[in-house]
Amino acid sequence: MDSPEDSLTPDGGRPRSSPPNRRDPFAEGIDRRRLMRSSAAAGATAALAGYVGGSDGADRRAPTVYVFNNGDRTVTVIDAETDEALETAHVDTTASFPANQYGTGADSTYDILWLNVNGGVKALDAHTLEAVARVETGFEPNYPNLTPNEEHLLVAAGGTTTLDPDPDDPDNHVIVRIDADRDSDTFGEVTGEIRTGYTGPCDVTFPPSGEYAFVPDVADETLRVVSVDPFETAAEIDVGDPVGDGNVLPFMATASFAGDLLLIENGEGTLGPDPAVPREGSESIWDISTPDEPAELERITRDDGLPAAPITSEIDPDGEAGYLFTPEADSVTVLDLEDGTIDGELDVGGSAISGAWGPRREKLYVPVQTANHVAVIDHAERNVVATVDTGESPTGAVGGTVRPETSTSRRLRGSLAELGLEVGEREATYCPDDNCYCG
Repeated sequence: MDSPEDSLTPDGGRPRSSPPNRRDPFAEGIDRRRLMRSSAAAGATAALAGYVGGSDGADRRAPTVYVFNNGDRTVTVIDAETDEALETAHVDTTASFPANQYGTGADSTYDILWLNVNGGVKALDAHTLEAVARVETGFEPNYPNLTPNEEHLLVAAGGTTTLDPDPDDPDNHVIVRIDADRDSDTFGEVTGEIRTGYTGPCDVTFPPSGEYAFVPDVADETLRVVSVDPFETAAEIDVGDPVGDGNVLPFMATASFAGDLLLIENGEGTLGPDPAVPREGSESIWDISTPDEPAELERITRDDGLPAAPITSEIDPDGEAGYLFTPEADSVTVLDLEDGTIDGELDVGGSAISGAWGPRREKLYVPVQTANHVAVIDHAERNVVATVDTGESPTGAVGGTVRPETSTSRRLRGSLAELGLEVGEREATYCPDDNCYCG
């Protein structure tokens, strides 16, 4: 990781280091179906000079999902009404965990996509998919989320389950607050910083009030409650005892849209790339109705039917179900939040580590890294109702209401990237251990 003394500056250029275990997504050759599809798209793109949003320059808005394909640095734009892919454009960068909680609903006009990139975060204009800001944190893992009022971006930087459990020279991790208001004179600038020590801040999530944020500290065995304004730590809550040997290792979290519940993904083992105690995983349900005094209600383990270690989760708008992304099981595991039990598994056709609600929050879009498609889960049916083809190794997704007006050049490069050609820049992002589609 980079030195914790590195300054936090907007538009700081490319990161100084890349995650290990880079994967060549085309090492086994090019899929014939994808070749034919990409060749056709390349021909059409070369022939047409218009835009997906229309060539008249009008502001086009409609329910949309943006999927980041880590294998070829493209974005697939999906119509969230028809669940059809509209285009795949090359953007020179990618994201495993873009900010996808707020600023994404059908009533929102927010038009910035915040990406976690190696060394910091980057902002793309949703209208053009061009970069408009960048902030360096000094760490490879970064986890951004937008406040409900769409004014601030909080970023937890430095946390991962593969941290050295006993470093000789421990890093001083950080949580930063960034001005996310595009109309502000200080847009894209750091407005607050909390140095946490070697605690491993590993995610950020908000209840709808936006007064507080919740940050799991994977190396400190605590759930940190952060006051957004003033920007400071309001509480640090011990996460309790592990299910077996090792530590709890809380590392990711999702607050409900109602603001009463919080899901936390736990490692249940020990830190490190080769842990002394293998990580089994568990899922915790917390009561956050009093935000600065959260309390654990239930912990679901393998003995309770959890099929594999969960990586992240999403909670439905009604607060009835949690959708746990369990990539080792090639499934999304459904958790009944009323009784704290596993309700079933949904086969998504491969490995997925994240998902995002569409703007109407009726459907959950799950990028499936190993299948090159997005599985669409209808919440009312609690079932997969469609799949949408994407670029190579789709990993992160976010909803919105802006239909990008991308250039012919970006679409042409997207088609060439789908053919397996390396075009443009290949900025890296960070993924969890054993999900190495991000280098």
